[in-house]
Amino acid sequence: MHDFHYKGRIDGLHLAFSYAVTTDLVNEAIRRHDCDPVAAHVFGRAITAGLLATSTLNEAERINLRWAYQGLLQTVVVDAGPDGASRGLISPPHLDQAEELDALYGAEGELQLIRSREGKILSSGTVACCFQDVVADLVHYLCISDQVESAMLVLIQLSNHPEHPVALCRGLLIQALPGGDLNRFQQWRERLSSPLVRGLLAREEESDNHLENILHKLIEPEAMPAGLSVVDAGQPRFVCTCSPVKLGAVLRSLPYTERMDIVKKKEPVSITCHFCRKQYALSIDDCIAALNEKV
Repeated sequence: MHDFHYKGRIDGLHLAFSYAVTTDLVNEAIRRHDCDPVAAHVFGRAITAGLLATSTLNEAERINLRWAYQGLLQTVVVDAGPDGASRGLISPPHLDQAEELDALYGAEGELQLIRSREGKILSSGTVACCFQDVVADLVHYLCISDQVESAMLVLIQLSNHPEHPVALCRGLLIQALPGGDLNRFQQWRERLSSPLVRGLLAREEESDNHLENILHKLIEPEAMPAGLSVVDAGQPRFVCTCSPVKLGAVLRSLPYTERMDIVKKKEPVSITCHFCRKQYALSIDDCIAALNEKV
């Protein structure tokens, strides 16, 4: 089953939704960062949640999410666009020592979300992380900062296969549209986390009408109105935008003393991209050229 991302709305119920299977995307991210099972669980759900949240973006826009916690888990970053191109990082990638949520997340944290278009910031906001869960903390942001009633469920199933550490990752985001009945939406929010809907979302095989079946169970006992629309939002995939040119900018951002040390040592410099873990080897001539470049 290949990854996909659908978004849509049910106009008769004033309900918008975003639905995705992200198994391949999450496997790629977890392999690149060499995550242990605990980190894989957190990271995979964060990437999927970030992708689902792109459903409200316009073309060429992106969101950058940064969760910061005070437990063993320090930082999770997800960068995603409505075309499915996503990347991320987790620090540290080994969290098996955390036996309880308090140890994993700590007592406090914050989530920052930045919306941008072609590198220009459109909006940004920050909320406190209160739930010791990356998905719940993102939903909290959408409800509080964006002021859009939202609910999200992201399920991940791990495997013992080293090349495919995730057997399945799938998620659903629902949001109330203007004019909707918030009491009714609260019922859908509660039903989204019910064993029935969770069971449907956890099924390994994806039938042609799987999404429609989930939506039917979500809104029961109401019938599905005629205003159901679904569009393909683009295939989820791991894409990093790093390049030697961008790494030159990283060198120029170093403190003056560190830049001078590079020049004095006259040795090649190795730089690793935090997102994709690709290593770049820059000769001393490359470093000097990058440091002297005028921007």
